[in-house]
Amino acid sequence: MKKESTPQKSLIDAVKGKVIIGFLLACIALFTAWGVSKGAFNEILSTVDNISSPNEKLRLVNDLSLRIANLDQSQKRKAYNAPGNYSRFFTESKLLRLKLDTLNRLYANDTVQLARFQSIEKLLAARDKQFLDYLKVREGMVNNKAIASQLQRLNELVDQGARLSDTTIVATERTTSTTTLVPVEKERKGFLNKLFGKKRAGEEPGEPQSVTNEQFNVKLDTIALARQDSLTRSLENSLRIIEREQKAKSKRFLDREAELAEANGQLINRMLNILGQVEKQVVEQINQNVRKAQQTVNGSVDRITLIILSFFVLTGILLYFILSDIVRSNRYRRELEKAKEEAEQYGMAKQRFLSNMSHEIRTPLQSIIGFSKLIGEQEKPERRHIEAIHHSSEHLLQIVNEVLDYNRIVSGELTFSEQVFSMPQLLDEVLAAMRPHAEAKSLSLAATYDLHEVEFVKGDPFRLKQVLFNLLGNAVKFTMQGSITLAVSCKTQAEELHFSFSVRDTGIGFDEADSIRIFREFEQVEMPEKSIINQTGTGLGLVISKSIVESLGGRIYARSRPGAGSTFVFYLTYMRAERPAATDEQQVRRFNYPFKVWIADDDALIVDLCSLIFKKHGIAFQAFTSPLAMLEATLTPDVRYILLDIRMPGMSGLELCSHMRQRVAAGVSIFAITAQVLPDERQKVIDQGFDGILTKPFREEELLAMLQGNAAPAEPPVNMIADTPEVRPPDLSRLEKMTFGDARQMSRILHRFVTDTESDLVALSAALRSDDSDKVHGLVHKLAGRTGQIGAGDIAADLREMEAALYAASGLRPGDAPAIEQLADRLLLVVAQIRRMDVYTQAVS
Repeated sequence: MKKESTPQKSLIDAVKGKVIIGFLLACIALFTAWGVSKGAFNEILSTVDNISSPNEKLRLVNDLSLRIANLDQSQKRKAYNAPGNYSRFFTESKLLRLKLDTLNRLYANDTVQLARFQSIEKLLAARDKQFLDYLKVREGMVNNKAIASQLQRLNELVDQGARLSDTTIVATERTTSTTTLVPVEKERKGFLNKLFGKKRAGEEPGEPQSVTNEQFNVKLDTIALARQDSLTRSLENSLRIIEREQKAKSKRFLDREAELAEANGQLINRMLNILGQVEKQVVEQINQNVRKAQQTVNGSVDRITLIILSFFVLTGILLYFILSDIVRSNRYRRELEKAKEEAEQYGMAKQRFLSNMSHEIRTPLQSIIGFSKLIGEQEKPERRHIEAIHHSSEHLLQIVNEVLDYNRIVSGELTFSEQVFSMPQLLDEVLAAMRPHAEAKSLSLAATYDLHEVEFVKGDPFRLKQVLFNLLGNAVKFTMQGSITLAVSCKTQAEELHFSFSVRDTGIGFDEADSIRIFREFEQVEMPEKSIINQTGTGLGLVISKSIVESLGGRIYARSRPGAGSTFVFYLTYMRAERPAATDEQQVRRFNYPFKVWIADDDALIVDLCSLIFKKHGIAFQAFTSPLAMLEATLTPDVRYILLDIRMPGMSGLELCSHMRQRVAAGVSIFAITAQVLPDERQKVIDQGFDGILTKPFREEELLAMLQGNAAPAEPPVNMIADTPEVRPPDLSRLEKMTFGDARQMSRILHRFVTDTESDLVALSAALRSDDSDKVHGLVHKLAGRTGQIGAGDIAADLREMEAALYAASGLRPGDAPAIEQLADRLLLVVAQIRRMDVYTQAVS
């Protein structure tokens, strides 16, 4: 036996994998934090370098401002040292323009600063022009040629006046007088003035002084004096002219100097303004760099914090999963230990089950073998021997069915039906079946019903019987004396009927602890009375009963005490229903079977059994003991059912079904006869193309129930179609699927249907006139199959029914011809409807 390998856990699911992942997460977090810190410090160092490095713009602006501030003094100094050499002081202006060009390049993207620099260049040009004018004015003031000419003229006038004064007659008189001044003595001081008064310096009495006056009288010539006055006036006029010219030059010089000073002031103010803007920009850039550095630091701190928090969160989650795995592992270990104990108990229970099954199966087999051998030796078998074999077979079938029902429960394939049945009748049938077993042990079997006139309900009667048989059978088995009571009550709630079923006995009972154990598979209560009670059975009866009750939406429980009997109670809900029209057995008796059945089975007993059943009910059949014999046989149109055994030598039933599907018409049903009743096996059989399964062993009713689909009433009415009903258009959906939606292919099929149908209807009319029943039967069969394929299901069903009636009557009966003519008229209406369809009118190649 191949040992199944235990599936390996993935690395993530294992605890060691989670530990490794946690270590990797820690490494990733550390490396990530290191990378973030390194990047942040690099950005901070870059920002510090930017802040600490000298600003070229600011340096140029400062240098430019300094040179502009010293421009006036520098140019004046050079102009004074080298008057007339203008190129020397224009060198400073050229140097300033070069620095402005450098600033223009540095501020190439700043239009505002560029405009300021252009205005400075214009101011420099204007100032150079003003300074040039200033120098020219100053040169005019410094130049002495004009003054020298004016002074030369004045000298000439003075010389001319001197010559005139030499020719003037002058008479001079000198008069001298002397005057002597004697000082007067002041008033004497009083005693107090002398005592407290301050003596003034120089108050000594002065000496007498003499004053001498000399007076000169000059007499001039008047004519000469008049000439001298004219010369004086000319001299005064010249001086006034010189004064005016000097004042004008001074005024021009002052104006030029004022303009130059104003230009210098504007230039310096503009430069100071620009310097302030540049300094402001530089300071803003420094502040921005500082803010950027702060943001870098804060961002790095935030990122590192986020990394650390993420690491702790992930570590916490990982720790949670690790702890969960540890807790889960501990829980799994406990569950495994518990499962091991349960498995050991289950193994022992299974061993007991096999032992019981061996006894349970061998006992009825012993009866079957013994009584069958006894019957074989008797010329006239006794009925009781045959009944013993029958009862043993039924018991053996019940055991097998219990095992199969348990398998269906385990696989989830337990099915339920919805039927209308009589609850009182079902309960009476159960009691009638169990009463002989109770009487055989001298037990009293009683029943009390409280149904409130409820009779018919809708549900699954078979499953209810199964539960009641299990509970009553256990009650009979484990009760040595006393009585068994079945109590049923019902409560009505609208259309729902809530039933309570109770099975009470006076048997050996069991402990309260065993009330759960008895509902486990293969479990049976160990009793001291085992030696006197035939403790047989599969141990699955209560398991199946509990599963059925719970699947139907009910519940079941048990109450018991050792030696005081047991009570099993279960609750089920059914729907109220009306009385059905007829039972299935009555319908089976009223049906004939106007068709032929083929059966293939290598087991001669199965073939003989089916042959007896078919002969009993007048069903035409043909039996084959090998698949090759069926394949070589000629298939007739009246074959409607084919029964195939699954396991046959040479070819399996599955392969034979595939071959027969290629030969038979679409309306032929193929059923499998098999003992493979497990759910997966049944589904596999259905998937291979079978229409159903007849499970071995089968009863006569089960075989006949399969054949009722095409069975006809024993005495069909003569006028089965009294009135022609409304003809519905055929449903072409099936045909569309067959042709995969190909309109041209559908058109071809419809044209062929119309042509063949019209031809067959003409032949059918002629056959009716000639009373050729065989031909009529064949044409009705062809029309029924063709009409069903085209999608006219109503007419096809009526044609099938007519075909079955013709086959059962073995010929035409009175009234059949008008009914067939009505079917033909309806079929002509279908043909007319098809002719009007769009798909029919398409061109056919």
